[in-house]
Parts: sequence; C-alpha cells; structure tokens
Amino acid sequence: MPDTTPVMSPEALCEFYLNLSDAIYVIDPVSSKILDANKAACEDLGMTRGELLNQSVLSLNVDVVGEAQWGEIAGVIRQAGSFLFVGRHKRKDGSDFPVEVRTDHICFEGKEFFVSVARDVTPRSLQHDELKSNDFIRAFALNEASDGLWDWDIANGTLFLSPQWYRMMGYGPHEITDPTLELWKSAIHPDDADRVMGLIDLHLKGKSSRFEAKYRLKNRNDHYIWVHDRGFVVQRDNQNNPARMIGLVLDITQSQVLAERLVKHSQEDDLTGLYNRRTGYELFEQHLKICQHEGAELQVAMLDLDHFKLINDNYGHSNGDKAIKHFAHCVRQMIRKSDMLFRWGGEEFLLLCPDMSQQSMCNFVARILENLTLHPFVTDDGIQLHISASAGVSSYPEHGSTITDLVRIADAAMYEAKVQGRNRLYLGTRAKHQT
Repeated sequence: MPDTTPVMSPEALCEFYLNLSDAIYVIDPVSSKILDANKAACEDLGMTRGELLNQSVLSLNVDVVGEAQWGEIAGVIRQAGSFLFVGRHKRKDGSDFPVEVRTDHICFEGKEFFVSVARDVTPRSLQHDELKSNDFIRAFALNEASDGLWDWDIANGTLFLSPQWYRMMGYGPHEITDPTLELWKSAIHPDDADRVMGLIDLHLKGKSSRFEAKYRLKNRNDHYIWVHDRGFVVQRDNQNNPARMIGLVLDITQSQVLAERLVKHSQEDDLTGLYNRRTGYELFEQHLKICQHEGAELQVAMLDLDHFKLINDNYGHSNGDKAIKHFAHCVRQMIRKSDMLFRWGGEEFLLLCPDMSQQSMCNFVARILENLTLHPFVTDDGIQLHISASAGVSSYPEHGSTITDLVRIADAAMYEAKVQGRNRLYLGTRAKHQT
C-alpha cells in the first residue's frame, strides 16, 4: 500500500481544503459519516456546515445504497489508496446532480480517514458532444436492445418508439403509425400519471440528473403492465432549454407481482388471510393517532376460542386449523369495512372498531359470539362441530391511550369472561358482565 501519510500540518491541510473551489469531504471510513467539509461542498448541496456534518455518504450519494455497499467501496479505497468514480449527489431540496469524485485514503495520528474531492460535472453532461451525436444514441439503443427505446423530440413534439416497445405493449410494428406523447400519457395508470409526469418535469427543469420511475402502462389488451422507465435529456438549445430526450422502458411485471406477493405474505396470516400481529400493531397505531387527533373513540375487542386445546386433542390439529378459519370467516362476514380484524396469535383475535360507542361495541361483539354458536363447521370426519369464543372489550380514551394499555385491559377482561363460564364478554378493568 502506498505511503499516504500527509506531509502538511493539520492546520495547513485544513486551510488548503477550505480554499479549494471543488467540494471537499472528510469521511469516517467505518460509519460513512461526514466529519468535515469545505464551503464549496456546503454550497453545492445547499446546506449549512452544521446540516452537512449530520449527513453520511449514504444520505448524500444517490448511487450508494446501504451499509453493505459502502463497506465494499471502503474496502476498495483502502486497498487502492485512491479511487475515482462517477455518481450523483443529493441536494437539501431533494434534487440531484452528477459528480466526479476522487477519494483518497489517509492516516493521521493512528486514525484513518477518507478525503473526497467532488466536482459537479453538470456543464460537461449538458454540453458533451457525445450526448448530442447520433453515434451515441445508436450505441445507447444497441447496448440495451432488450428494452423498449423511446426518443422524444421535444422541440418538434414527435415521439419515436422502438420495435421492442411495441412488442412489449402487444402491438404489431405498424399498428401505431403516428405515436405521440399524448398517446403514451393516456396509457399511464391514472394513479401513477401525476407522479410520472412530475418526475419528467423535474428532469426537464434540471432538478434531477435523469428521469426514472416505476409505473403501470395499459397494453393493447387493456391490461396494465409494470414498467421501469428511465431516460435523460441528450440535447438542449442555445437557451439551454431541453430539445431532445431519450429513454428505455423495461417490463418488470413479473418481478413487481412477486414483490407485491412477498409484501402481502409478510403482512398476512397464512391460515386465515387476516392481517398478522405485526401489521396489526402498525394499523392500530395509525388509527389510534387519528382518534387522538380527532378526539374520537376507538373500541378494542380481544376474542379467544373456547376449549381450543380440546378441539386439537379430540379432533386433531387439522380440525383445529379449521376451527380458527371458521371463526375468522364468521367474524369477517359481520364486521364493517372500517373495522379491522387481526389474528393476534394462536386462537386469539383482535378487533378494532373506530367510530363506534362503547355500548354499541359491546352489543356488536355479543352478536358476533351468538352468531358463532349458531353456525357449526364440519370436521374432516364429517362431524358438525359447534364452537364458541370469549371476549374482552376496552375503549379509547376511557381505558388508556396506548396500544399496550388497551390490549392489556381487553385481554384481562377476556380472561375474566373465560373464568366466569366462557361464551361471553366482559368490559374493561371493571370486568362488568354484559348481558
């Protein structure tokens, strides 16, 4: 490894850094925290020195994501002693700009530091002859031939779409003879349109170094596919107004559907399809904050199947699962759209009912318990099996203002209902029996 010990004193080194026109950052290699920065760095990012020193490489560099990636980059810098890369830095207002960054590894008084010199290359990006040449555009298309290429002549209002784009959208090569920007805009899902057009507008105004978005497009069969779209301005006029923009679209429907399934799987209980306990906590917290803000009531019920162990012991775990699914189905049929039912664990369920009085909640839960006893389920052996449940009710704000208190009180009331004979409900810490 080259000798990287600085020959200047710390005072001279600091003075040297402060007077440079390029942005200078002193970085902790381990944590990626910004330890110091000069005036040019603050001006580039639109931050005060105090604001900048609370940042890290992960929050400033758009293209460095996560501690694992930073660890790999830091390892390369340590090994090479000096490293040059091109990326994007994020300003305080959220916009980003292209930078060329050279980072050196230095040691001082037994400690290691990274010193990065970052140069804003926006003027070079806007004026570089390569970006204006047809050779570059052709190379760009050929290198990404699996994607759909679009070429928007902003000045003339014309739009070119590659054969790959037509195939992705289910069209023949000659079905659309005169593609326009309006045609493309009309195919964007209404829920995505404002966001996508806003991102394009930000790039056209120079607020971001490129346009990039994931959104839904309607294909020839009127089905929406998920796409990953990215592009950038390749030519500007003499007044620096955008004149031409090109981009690539990739069909990501399969990966997006898989991602949505994984998210859904992480939120739901596999057996009942209800939200699981973790998601229940998140939604509970959201609704509790709304009720606190609006001064509204929130009713909470803890419900637990009676004699569930006997069902498992006498009829097997398969029928125990059937009992749980049957209970979830019965309750689901009775609750409102605004109510939320979660599988809290085992044979326990939590029910949240906003905009309902305490007395109405008690009457409602009593009807749920009664309905459950009236509808048996059929076991694997064809036996009709009647089940029941016990419940405890707590209310916000009467019984508490936190999830912990409201669940604890409802849970205690539910256990009191079991002690008193099961198939009934009790209210709050007073354990008042509702008849």
